[in-house]
Amino acid sequence: MSTVLIYDNDNISEADFSAGAEFEDCEFSGIDFSQISLKSVSLLTCKFVSCNLANQNLTNASVRDCLFESCNLIGVNWCVLRRFETPQFVGSKINLSSFQSQKLKRLVAKDCAAVDVDFSGADLTFADFSGTNLTGSNFDSANLTDADFRSSTNYLFDLRKVKMKGAKFSLPHVLALITVLGAEIDGYT
Repeated sequence: MSTVLIYDNDNISEADFSAGAEFEDCEFSGIDFSQISLKSVSLLTCKFVSCNLANQNLTNASVRDCLFESCNLIGVNWCVLRRFETPQFVGSKINLSSFQSQKLKRLVAKDCAAVDVDFSGADLTFADFSGTNLTGSNFDSANLTDADFRSSTNYLFDLRKVKMKGAKFSLPHVLALITVLGAEIDGYT
């Protein structure tokens, strides 16, 4: 059984984030990554708690099986990663981020702020968006098969431009989807 290495503000200066560095089974707690480059770094089964990764440049990095809990990830372009698999975002801010054309089956984005996020063309099969605010997010040409939108809010996409067989929604928020088609619903604005 491996020991989880925990980094916080007291020991983060000991970590080597140079290109090619690999972090596996690590936990990062309360770290401000605004002055730390993660370019070409591999992050495998890591946990980030209350970290600031806003506008982080992840060019050629790998992120696999990582959990981001209560983190600021505003403005991250996830499309420049070398490898990106099964991320989990819980209670995090992922506003203004891009996941365009990514293969993200089983993506978890629970209880997040995901305002103006680009999910266009992404494979979001079995994704879990429960409790997430999706105001202004773009899902054009996305695969939402079996995705869970129950208790998420402010999503709006054209039903004719997505695959969504088996996707789960809840009232009243699902009503917005038919307004895109020009329908009018009494008592719904």
